[in-house]
Amino acid sequence: MAITQPSKRSKADAFAAGAPDAAKERKLRGRRQPLAITLPPDLIIAVDAIAAEERRSRANMIEVLLQQGVERHAATQRAA
Repeated sequence: MAITQPSKRSKADAFAAGAPDAAKERKLRGRRQPLAITLPPDLIIAVDAIAAEERRSRANMIEVLLQQGVERHAATQRAA
């Protein structure tokens, strides 16, 4: 059986962390949050082709396309 160290948090901190509305802080890399997704190969090929035309990286192109999609969605929500 493993020997465990006692918790260094106070009982009040442990109690507050167990609350349902206690949110964990997001881990960021600089000002960005990492995201892992899987995409179909044909979609990746299409994104790579567009990125090559615009001389961007794949990650940057995906970010641009997502931003455009979010802006379009917000515009349709405002119009409705």
